[in-house]
Amino acid sequence: MPKPDGEGKSDASQTRFHDTSFEARASRLDWHDLKLFLDVAEAGSLRAGSVRTGHAINTLRIHLDRIEDLLGAPVARRSPKGLKLTKAGSELLRIGRRMRLLNGNTSNRPTGPRRPATNVRIAVTEGLGTFWLMPRMVEFQKANPDLRLTLNCDMQRVDLDSGDFDLAVQLDNPADDEKLTTLRLGTLHVMPFASETYLRHAGVPQSVDDWPKHKLVWQEADQVASDLLPYFVGTSEPNGLIGITTNNSSAHFRAVSAGAGIGFLPTYARAISKRVRPLDIGVQLRREIYCISPTARARSPAVRKAITWLRNAFCPDIYPWFSDTFLHPNEFQRFFSDAVVVSLFEGFIDNIDDDGV
Repeated sequence: MPKPDGEGKSDASQTRFHDTSFEARASRLDWHDLKLFLDVAEAGSLRAGSVRTGHAINTLRIHLDRIEDLLGAPVARRSPKGLKLTKAGSELLRIGRRMRLLNGNTSNRPTGPRRPATNVRIAVTEGLGTFWLMPRMVEFQKANPDLRLTLNCDMQRVDLDSGDFDLAVQLDNPADDEKLTTLRLGTLHVMPFASETYLRHAGVPQSVDDWPKHKLVWQEADQVASDLLPYFVGTSEPNGLIGITTNNSSAHFRAVSAGAGIGFLPTYARAISKRVRPLDIGVQLRREIYCISPTARARSPAVRKAITWLRNAFCPDIYPWFSDTFLHPNEFQRFFSDAVVVSLFEGFIDNIDDDGV
């Protein structure tokens, strides 16, 4: 589950239940399975359902397969726009919503004081936190109202021994420390980008030999490989090339997208904005993305749930720009249509674009 169009359950599996009404079979489903089906169906895809529920995509597939086995019919099929519910799926959605309403009005109603939310404190590099994680946190928080997330977006490394944070998402692999649990989330690929406005004015560089004709927007900050600037531009004296320097990822992106010059951005910049264009001049950089947590805290249910969410957020099977193998931004549409990508960041990126960035 889901099956491609034209592929469904075998005739034998569908006829096993000919003597039982669909609603009767649906009433036998485990409520947890049915609730996950509702979350996925209303989210529109397995990927969006994974964000909403905090469950891995494979886990959702297992639950949906179990539903289809019990019903004896497929409930959804893949389509370019996500999941397309079958007739059985639409009927199950109607039944599930009615059961959710009944459950919400009776057995699921809190009978005592509301438990205080558990706070999970995450430190993350500013660009990943602002442009990648924050737009995806809203659905996660809605699906986990028992958790209160604190997201600290800053390029400065944090001291996890201080007790101020439960998790850190960073670009540096810490030294071996038995007190820390380290998980590699994926790979960040960086390459030069510029806006169409800038390129119309200054021309499109064909190689690093064209740097003297251009201006560079540069970021100087902790966890930024600033020492590699000579490698990027092919000279040990690049100062005359730099038009703007900033320590802030948001300001850096805004400057590039507004036409101030060429900047080095993660390749996923193309997935969240069409105002920046990748430049093929043979310059690329890769950085590892790590999730680090004090080992004692990594065992708590709340932190484990947050770690699952982070693994999904950077999963290369879902978001191929975080895979170890470099994928050119022009190839992103092989995996996602513009509509699917934009829906991940609807509102957030629109607001940036409205400001002229």
